[in-house]
Amino acid sequence: PQQDPVVPGAPGHGCGHNMMGTAGVASVIAVKKSMEEHNIKGTIRFYGSPAEETVISRPYMVKAGVFDDVDAVIDNHASSGMGTDYGVSGNAVISVIFTFKGQTSHSAGAPWDGRSALDAVEIMNISTNFLREHLHFTHRMHYVIIEGGEAPNVVPDRASVWYYVRNTDERIEDMYERVVNCAKAAALASGTTLEEIKILTGVHQRHSNKAMAEVIQSNIKLVGLPEWTEEEEAYAMALQKELGKEEKGYPKEISELREPSGIQVGGGSSDVGEVTLVAPTASLRFPGGVPGAISHHWSAVSSYYGPAAWKGLNAGAKVMAGAALDLLTRPELLENAKKEFNEYSAEHPYKSLLPEGATPPLNLNRDLMERFRKLMEEVEY
Repeated sequence: PQQDPVVPGAPGHGCGHNMMGTAGVASVIAVKKSMEEHNIKGTIRFYGSPAEETVISRPYMVKAGVFDDVDAVIDNHASSGMGTDYGVSGNAVISVIFTFKGQTSHSAGAPWDGRSALDAVEIMNISTNFLREHLHFTHRMHYVIIEGGEAPNVVPDRASVWYYVRNTDERIEDMYERVVNCAKAAALASGTTLEEIKILTGVHQRHSNKAMAEVIQSNIKLVGLPEWTEEEEAYAMALQKELGKEEKGYPKEISELREPSGIQVGGGSSDVGEVTLVAPTASLRFPGGVPGAISHHWSAVSSYYGPAAWKGLNAGAKVMAGAALDLLTRPELLENAKKEFNEYSAEHPYKSLLPEGATPPLNLNRDLMERFRKLMEEVEY
C-alpha cells in the first residue's frame, strides 16, 4: 500500500472513527434483539460522540445532563489489538483560541503607525515555548496559527492562534493560567489588545472503572480475535514494510487487562474522560488497524477500511454486546461497578472545565467541509 488519496487534501478517518460508531450501533442492535427475545428488562442507549478528535461533544453532553440517569457506560475505540484497562490515563486538555487586535498600516511606508496582531501571536508562541522548560513532564502543548493577516505589505490588525493545553487533572488549570499570562504579556509587548480568549472545550483525564473493565475483559476472552486470511496478513505486512515497521501482520493474541501505570507521563486526550467522572465507564479497544500504522496519517486511513477492519469492528461489537448483557442479567456486576464509582467520586468530584456560558463550536470545520463535500460525494465506494 502507498499513499494515493481519492480526493487530495480532503478529510479522512485517520483514527478509526468510521469503525467505532458502526461497532457501537451493531452492539446496541444485538442487545436490543436479545432483550426482546429473552424478555430482559432494562434500557440500552447508543450515544454518538461527534468531534471526538477535537474532544468537543461529551463535555457539553455531560453539561446538558445527558448521562444523569445512566447506570454504566461502555465506550469503544478502534485499535490494532483487543484489550481494555482501568485507572487514570491520558491527559486533560483545554482547547482554546487566542485572538489579538492591532492596527493596520503600510508595512513599508509607515510601519510605525501599525500594531501587528501577528507579532502578538509570535511573541506569545515564543513565551510558551520558553515556558515548556518549567512545566511538569506530564504536559503537552501544541498550537497552530489560524489567522495571521492578508498580505505582507499590510500590518495585520487581527491574528489568532489555537492552542491545545494538556496536563494531568491536578495541573491543567495552573498550566492554562500560565499560558493565558503569556498571551497577556504578548499583547502588552506588541501594543495590541488580547481581544478574545475562546475556550472550545475542556476535558479531564480518563478515570476508568475497574469493575467495568473486568466485565469487558471477560467478554474479550469469550469472543477472541478474528481469524485473519492470508490476503489480510499480506496487506498488513506490506503496509508495515512501507512504513519501515516490523513485518508481523495482524495480532494473534488478545491483551491482558491493563493495570494503571504507577507514573503519569502524559499523552493524548479523549472526551470520554468527562463521562468516566459522571458514570461507571470503561473503554474497549478493538482490532482492525494494522500494528505499526501511524495515527492521523494515511496509513491509519488505509488500515481502518476493508475486510480486516470489518472483522475487527464486528468482534468489538460482540464484546460490547456481551458486556452489556452481563450487566443487564447479573445485577451484582453492575452493583460492583456503581459501588466502586461512588467511592471514587467521593474523593474525585466532577468539576467541568468549561467556562460559564460556553457553547459547542458547531461551525468549527464548516469551511473545510464546504470546500470538499461536493468532491467527496462524487466518489463511489
